[in-house]
Amino acid sequence: MNIRTEKPEEDELKELYRRYGEPDIKEEEVSLASLEYTGDYPDCKGEAVLLIDKEDRIVGVRHHRGEKFVLPMGRVWEKEDFVEGAKREAREETGLDVDLKGLKEIRKVLFHFSNAELERWQLLFEAEAVSGKLEPKDEEEIAEAKLFDADWYWSKGFYILR
Repeated sequence: MNIRTEKPEEDELKELYRRYGEPDIKEEEVSLASLEYTGDYPDCKGEAVLLIDKEDRIVGVRHHRGEKFVLPMGRVWEKEDFVEGAKREAREETGLDVDLKGLKEIRKVLFHFSNAELERWQLLFEAEAVSGKLEPKDEEEIAEAKLFDADWYWSKGFYILR
């Protein structure tokens, strides 16, 4: 079966490590055998996930199609810098402008679809809200954003808040 990989280029990873230090690296597999991979994001080089501190709490978002709150996350395009992509996703999903403080971990997630496999690297950034109002800009995707105590866990491709 063909494996598509979405990850930053080596030079960009080196620059991120230089800026933020080397993160924990974890590997996961997620079965999505009931779903078909459509290749709908061919220009993606990975996913930024944001652990945003605001008022000593963390920001969570709930997607329209989801029941649980998750850490804000979104695809970073090949044409953009990963740091800028992370900041863009924070703005779109939460309404907040953030300052990235660290690169906490990288998850190399292998998704098993019915027709293909996709390895997507998720880069988890620690961030601090510096301005903006906690209000999603991407109203088509995000139903709600709110603050939580710092209690989250990993499950099936998402960082979920309790």
